[in-house]
Amino acid sequence: MSQGKSSRPAETPPVVYTAEQAASLITRYQSVRKPHPFDGRCPYVGAAPFRESDARLYFGHENQLEALLDHIEHDAKFICISGPAKSGKTSLIQAGLTFALRNGAIMDSDAWPIQTLTPGDAPLRRLTEACAGLGERAGLHKSIADAIRQHGLTSPGDMRDFVDALLGADARRRLVLVIDQFEDVFTAADDAERRAFIGLVAQLAKNPPARLILILAMRSEFLDQLARYPELHKQFTSHMIELPLMEPKELARAIVLPALETGATIEPALVARLVNDVYGEPDMLPKLQTILRNLFMAIPVKRGAEKTLLLADYIDFGPLREREGDRLPAPTDEQAPAIQRPLREALGEQRAVSHFARQEARLRLMKTVTAIAAALGALAIAFGAFGLAQRAQFSQQADAAATAEAIAQADATRAIQTASAAGFAQSTAEAQATRAEQERQIAVATRTAAEAAATQSATERRLALDERATAIAIATSVVNRERNAVMLEATISAVATQSSIQARDALAAKATAEANLSATRSRELAAVALNQLADDPQLALLIAIEAEQAAHTAQSEDALRLAMARAFRDDGVFRHPAAVTDAQLSADGKYLLTASRDGVARLWDIASGEVITAFRGHLGQVTSAAFSPVGRQIATSSTDRTARVWNLDTGRTITVLVGHTGVVNDAAFSPDGKLLATGGADRTVRVWDLASGAPFTNPIQLGAVVSQVVFLEDGVIGVLTANGAERFDLRTGLSAGAWSRDGLPQFTRLPDGALAVQRGSTTVTLYGHTAPAAVADARADRIVTVSADGTARMHLLRMDALIERARSLLGRELTCEERVRFLNEVRRCPAS
Repeated sequence: MSQGKSSRPAETPPVVYTAEQAASLITRYQSVRKPHPFDGRCPYVGAAPFRESDARLYFGHENQLEALLDHIEHDAKFICISGPAKSGKTSLIQAGLTFALRNGAIMDSDAWPIQTLTPGDAPLRRLTEACAGLGERAGLHKSIADAIRQHGLTSPGDMRDFVDALLGADARRRLVLVIDQFEDVFTAADDAERRAFIGLVAQLAKNPPARLILILAMRSEFLDQLARYPELHKQFTSHMIELPLMEPKELARAIVLPALETGATIEPALVARLVNDVYGEPDMLPKLQTILRNLFMAIPVKRGAEKTLLLADYIDFGPLREREGDRLPAPTDEQAPAIQRPLREALGEQRAVSHFARQEARLRLMKTVTAIAAALGALAIAFGAFGLAQRAQFSQQADAAATAEAIAQADATRAIQTASAAGFAQSTAEAQATRAEQERQIAVATRTAAEAAATQSATERRLALDERATAIAIATSVVNRERNAVMLEATISAVATQSSIQARDALAAKATAEANLSATRSRELAAVALNQLADDPQLALLIAIEAEQAAHTAQSEDALRLAMARAFRDDGVFRHPAAVTDAQLSADGKYLLTASRDGVARLWDIASGEVITAFRGHLGQVTSAAFSPVGRQIATSSTDRTARVWNLDTGRTITVLVGHTGVVNDAAFSPDGKLLATGGADRTVRVWDLASGAPFTNPIQLGAVVSQVVFLEDGVIGVLTANGAERFDLRTGLSAGAWSRDGLPQFTRLPDGALAVQRGSTTVTLYGHTAPAAVADARADRIVTVSADGTARMHLLRMDALIERARSLLGRELTCEERVRFLNEVRRCPAS
């Protein structure tokens, strides 16, 4: 366990790092992650490289990891890592890059397959076996994997076929293939194997498959040997990220932050001493990790108890370099008891025992080095056994839910009555016969008079019939005329209706023809504008305005937006020193809040384009930013595993929310501004009470990385992961069904950095970005996009507003000569 005494000559190495700097680093970290009890883990891995499972204890190479992610986000297909031996290349790949990609550091990267291999003495066979195994784990049919093993992957075509078979039709997925310790091709492989493998890698570097990301890692000492293969050497050096030995500040982060992550503390003086002792050593990383692991394991402490690493313990167990003051003069017998008691009280029992064991050894006139080494060895074995027993105990403790006489009488009576009446009638008839004779004589006279009158009446009747026939003939004629008039009127009405329809159809046809003519004219002018774009973007913009005013077509809008982006590249642009990850417009549309991978959130005045407030404090990238719907507050989330609430006016932190164990990807306020929901790479959604800063409910566990959280109706939040969109009841944490995102903007990334945004039944292309971009906020009249090119852009959606903005920036119209030349107008221009 002891590191032994340095064999270097007694000299005082330069001081490159101080205890004050270490104390400042510890204070800054503890301000964002509250101290917690020691969890029993050793935070140092020793001489072995960091693995993916050690990622939460991996610190120091954040800048190089950021550079790797930046290259991949900008669609790099070939990346090379070069650094001296033992500079941490394997750790950077495993605990840095692999962990970050698997946890969604780049959009959709948590669904990318990643394969790491070392060439060894048979690089082609190892490449084939690694890819075949990856295919089997990814669900490819065994026959495909067997075919790969049988035929091998020896050409770019083979690799392209394998990538297509592995990734299927999903254009968002990538295969990340990492070849670590590439120097093996020079130290272990024979010449034929080396040439074949380097030839394959060179072809893949020059013309890689569209969905393959190839990463090489090699010790920088072998660049001279690689120069003998110019086809790969040129590609390697032009795509190289250097990994130099750590600087003092990086070494300090690698010492301090793992300890604090496990709940241990470390004395600032020890941090400074370790940095100064190992800095400049060629193998300083493994040496530093070995010293720290041995020192940490030498003094076992139970989980939950206080664990502190002290400078005195480091000196007692043997520093890497002895310095003045490490050896104290031995006290006399009379001085020893007086010295021991205050020293025990000041340093604690554990430190004092170690100190006075050393002092007593010196008083015994320096017993032999062999005896001291044996004692220390026994002590190491005892502590190691105790530590193993403790870890076994902790492991055991940690391991433990439909339903016809009457009628005849009447006839007889009537017959009697009839007979009586007949007798009476006979008497009456005789009397009447006498009167009838008298009346006959009168009737004869009357008849003679009537015959004379009848003759006269017949004559009058004949005349009346003649008049009636005449009247009927006249009436018939009138009816016929009226009927003919009605028929004529109906015919005229039908003709008039048909004429009206024909006139309307003619007008519609005319309007359609005019619209088609205008649309054709618009498309022609849009093509003219695009032809002038490379030579004179402002002239192209003026022609595109004419095209849009001729008629609105998809071509005229596209030409107008493209010309606007080329002619005035900085209009509506908010520039940052690093990739912009999120942006949100204020409710009144006057301000823009942005989040960036430089660790800063910014509030912009849209009218002036100036930064009003910069919100600094996160120790990592800022992944999202949001306005509170009430009050003067904003919230941000970060890769430092925290979310923060800020005062919008002062830019100061109000609350730091600590609890996530991975990157926090998004944060969203509740409608009343009292709660904040966060989601991240640890596959949880957490809801916080902003008044107290404490969790409002238990974390909601999900099966994939959370990329977005949104408060929906009362008591329900929407969560977006790689598995889909789902609604959750925040009080119970249970699923409330699928979350429909139909009303949200849908967009497609185009290869040149442009975005195709679906607006109703039409697609609008937004130009201006030079790297992959995404829609961050969408309103009825504008859309805000963010990009890895370090900008946020505001795009006006209404064409009249876009034309008005273009005219205000141009400050001129087309000249007479330009209208004749480019618009084919016939006019006479004055001589210039």
